[in-house]
Amino acid sequence: MRYDTEIACTSYLTLHEQKLRVKSFLVEYFGTAHFFLVETGFSITAVQEETAFFEWINAGRPNRTTKELFLFKWMEQERRSGHFLVKCSFFNRSEDNSRQKQFEKIVLQMKEHMEHPILTLDITQKEKIIEVRQFHHRADGKIGYGLYPYAEDENGHWRENLGVGLWIYREDFHLLYEGIKEVYPRKESGFEDFDDTGMNFISKSEWKVILNHWSKLAISNPSSLEFLDYVSRWVIAALEQVDEIAIEGNL
Repeated sequence: MRYDTEIACTSYLTLHEQKLRVKSFLVEYFGTAHFFLVETGFSITAVQEETAFFEWINAGRPNRTTKELFLFKWMEQERRSGHFLVKCSFFNRSEDNSRQKQFEKIVLQMKEHMEHPILTLDITQKEKIIEVRQFHHRADGKIGYGLYPYAEDENGHWRENLGVGLWIYREDFHLLYEGIKEVYPRKESGFEDFDDTGMNFISKSEWKVILNHWSKLAISNPSSLEFLDYVSRWVIAALEQVDEIAIEGNL
């Protein structure tokens, strides 16, 4: 059976932030961060088992599925009082509407999840690294990026005691990358593209470009203002001591 409804999201959430909250809701619903998810620019499809998704696709997206399946579609062109509309569809194996009330309860829970107040940062210092979380949940895993002040000693090695670094998880780094990609691709052979699995050395002049873009993002992403401001202030302080900051990913 298929059930459909629409909900209006709070106006201060950007599309990116709305999608992050939907994913967070799905983690809570499925009880695990390990479920199959397909994301496009304006939709999210989620089901606990990958095979159930492809069975549904191959069957022509019928109104029944072997496993519970969620489909969320954002309708950017339609607004109600300044709010984005999200069409929520829920599929299961039932032949009738016997689970309509369950679906209504799920939608209510999700609507409450979307209306949570703006998140505050979770900042934890561990030895020589500061871990900064905004949307990341512990169940999301440990993939992320470290930002480290960089300078060389007289032997050409990484100089020690340059200050603490920052650790940003992938779920939060997505927004920062919108500014970082402004300095890519580069002309330097072998370093043209940003490396998610290795070290990326970014100069002071390049950081000025990135910081400028982050300041614009803070205006268009108001609920991430505190996060962008914190990381920006760390970068500015680090560049008072060094001319480069390295970003290392562990993807």
